[in-house]
Amino acid sequence: MKIKKYFLSFMVIALCLVPVLGFAFTEAELGSGDLANVASEAGYGTAELPDVVGRVVKIVLSLMALIAIVIIIVAGFQWMTSGGNEDKIKAAKKLMGSALVGLIIIIFAYAIVSFIITKLAAVTA
Repeated sequence: MKIKKYFLSFMVIALCLVPVLGFAFTEAELGSGDLANVASEAGYGTAELPDVVGRVVKIVLSLMALIAIVIIIVAGFQWMTSGGNEDKIKAAKKLMGSALVGLIIIIFAYAIVSFIITKLAAVTA
């Protein structure tokens, strides 16, 4: 049980540190105009607020889907290493079912956000 807590704690900390990697390069390291070029090439300089919010929501939902997939893999590993213990199998099935329900909710949320953003983009254009 302690291993599970340590593993989940490690995963949460690792996922929280991912944005730090994006800020690892300062403008001084990349050059003064390089960041502006990257922003304009990515379309962030001219993007409207609904587009930016939509992109952020899509990124967050993608990360949540990745976490759900990791949980499914962990549940499968627990099931495989249960050794026939019915309590462990039941716990792994419950975890896997919960992760699948969460993944389905995330997929529907992603679809709804994509639909709304495309409709807002069509109205503002």
